[in-house]
Amino acid sequence: MGFIPGKRGDNMFLGLDVGGTFTDGVVVADGKVVSMVKTPTTKENLLQCILTVVDKMVEDTGSKAFERIALSTTIVTNAIVEGNIDQVGLCIMPGPGMNLKDILPVAPYILSGYIDHRGREMAQPNKEEVLSACRHFSSCDVFVVSGKFAVRNPCFESAVTDWIQEQASPMHISAGGKVSGSLNFLRRTNSAYYNGAVWRHFNAFATAVEEALKMRGIYSPVFVLKADGGTLPLSVARNYPVEAIFTGPAASTIGIMGMNGDAAVSGISLDIGGTTTDIALWQKGRPVLAKEGAAVAGHRTGVQGFRLKSVGIGGDSLVFWENHVLKVGPMRHGPAMAAGGPKPTVTDAMVAAGFIDFGDRALAVKAMMLLALQGQSPEAMASQVIDKAVDGICQAIADLLDEQAAEPLYHVEEIVCETKFVLENIIGVGGGAAGLVPLVAKKLGISYTLPENGKVANAFGAAVARPTIAITLRADTAEGHYTVPELGIKNRLPRGNFSLQNTYELAEKHLAELAQRNSISVGETQIVQSEEFNMVRGFTTVGKIMTCRLQVKPGVLQYGEEELC
Repeated sequence: MGFIPGKRGDNMFLGLDVGGTFTDGVVVADGKVVSMVKTPTTKENLLQCILTVVDKMVEDTGSKAFERIALSTTIVTNAIVEGNIDQVGLCIMPGPGMNLKDILPVAPYILSGYIDHRGREMAQPNKEEVLSACRHFSSCDVFVVSGKFAVRNPCFESAVTDWIQEQASPMHISAGGKVSGSLNFLRRTNSAYYNGAVWRHFNAFATAVEEALKMRGIYSPVFVLKADGGTLPLSVARNYPVEAIFTGPAASTIGIMGMNGDAAVSGISLDIGGTTTDIALWQKGRPVLAKEGAAVAGHRTGVQGFRLKSVGIGGDSLVFWENHVLKVGPMRHGPAMAAGGPKPTVTDAMVAAGFIDFGDRALAVKAMMLLALQGQSPEAMASQVIDKAVDGICQAIADLLDEQAAEPLYHVEEIVCETKFVLENIIGVGGGAAGLVPLVAKKLGISYTLPENGKVANAFGAAVARPTIAITLRADTAEGHYTVPELGIKNRLPRGNFSLQNTYELAEKHLAELAQRNSISVGETQIVQSEEFNMVRGFTTVGKIMTCRLQVKPGVLQYGEEELC
């Protein structure tokens, strides 16, 4: 993909990826890259690195008239991998008969009050318990409220949220039913928990982006990539940052789709950055979606996303000895010593071993000498570090393949047509791909490809990702109402017979309203989930419960495609 001069009015799309190590920018016009920028990420001052990238892209294109600006970042993912997330006051209403001991990310405060599976109010929440929970979590600035079956009636979550706001005045409260429309209480609670845990990190990033654009007089609509490869308006994403937890891996996946249309029929992509390596599965040229929701730190969520896994091994991963055991990551203490950093890293090992040409080789060799055991040469130490890093990535790949193989099959056609995933090829992108991907491929005994401009695959993916948004609609014909948890509504059903087809049509209506509110063109939609159950009383069917989760279909924007309303 070559470079061409940019021209004002070229329908230019700007993609910005803020990673743990580098911040990348790409401008795409007519399907071609017209500007490409890479600069070190200044974590202590995000505004600085964002301004550097924006200024260079404006200089390259001679214009500030971008059709859209789309963002991806691994800052949130890295915070989770490194354990650098905020303490959250987790308040739940699980109702009777549910044992949640040791299965949530943190110990929750259990409240009274519960909704039944039909959305009926069975026991009222207790305000005194909520006030006690606020005192228990007095050190928390962020709270999460999650109730079982709240997606079928959000009133108790809303009441508890109001009481917490009155008592504790936290910076943010995440309500499970609004964060995820998934009926699975555990996944929904996990989604809400991580939404709160990364809320401050993400909003600091969003504020830095908005300030940078405002300082440069750029007023284009701003979107954030989601875990499923679609994008959300930044204003919406501020309240739902859990959707952006895997925005970095999703961006590289969409970037590969745009750069490498003939992706491996059955393979993986490795996005090797400075802090993490993000792994995605591919079949028939398309990234594989996680059927049960994306997993965060081993906890399943209701976030729709690609089948991904992040491991804390990247070019700048700290290398050190702990109890006579060599460790690689997940911490990062600055850049490689070869680039003036303070401590040995994987990149130093790659440079010292001669696999890549980067920075000052003498400093890289010094880094390996600091690690080397008595009588061990720096080259031998470098080889040991590289083997450790490659083994860690290969183990993460094996774990991801095991998770894919163990995922349950829900439909007859899946059982009949099931084929075992066969690993045939690796697609490598990211700054560390050129050094590590060939070694990983060699260890696994498979081929690999490194797409052109793969070092900025995340920014490219953000630039070309289609805007998307989703809703979940549940209709209960016996009760005569329907709910859309993402909108916090519970309305009466239209009179007359109501079928699954009517559910789709009503979902499309609400999706169109939500999309218009957020300046997103609906275009092609897809049904993510569809269910229909008969309600039987005695020997008579008294109604149906129907569910439809509908979204604007994610993917790569085609040149000339109408994007905004």
